[in-house]
Amino acid sequence: MNRRVVGDYVRNWEDFEWLSGARLALVTLREWAPHIVVVTNQQGVGKGVMSADDLAAIHQHIQSELAVDNVTIDAFQVCPHLESAHCACRKPRPGLVLEWLRQNPRSEPSLSIMVGDSQSDLEAAVNIEAAVGGCSSVQIGRYVGVGGIADACFDSLRDFALAVARARAERDS
Repeated sequence: MNRRVVGDYVRNWEDFEWLSGARLALVTLREWAPHIVVVTNQQGVGKGVMSADDLAAIHQHIQSELAVDNVTIDAFQVCPHLESAHCACRKPRPGLVLEWLRQNPRSEPSLSIMVGDSQSDLEAAVNIEAAVGGCSSVQIGRYVGVGGIADACFDSLRDFALAVARARAERDS
């Protein structure tokens, strides 16, 4: 969804940069997906390089920009802990997703799709599947060390959204 800051963190809204086509992709996916939930590790909070309020402000700005496109992120599930804490909520552990599913019992857990660009995202999908009986994984981008476990792979979030739109159009025709 946003450009990574290699070796650092998106600490405030000024550091945030939408990836090309990401907003349009979210518009397309919102037409299809009953829920869009962002699940994110943010150990910058745990390290004290940014506050939980800084992170909440970034998420609010995301929501404000997406509102122009009639898109809402249903939730931002955040792990603020250091990797060394070995908490249940840090991806690839499924805790954040399982908590959201518990809070939203009308959703169908086995139809979950984890879309991500990191090894921890794809491993989280495997762990979610083990916990709830299903979760597909979609790898975005082609990164060294992130291969072989995704159910599908696309160069960008936009490409994934276009594939979903094509599949829906074929189904509906």
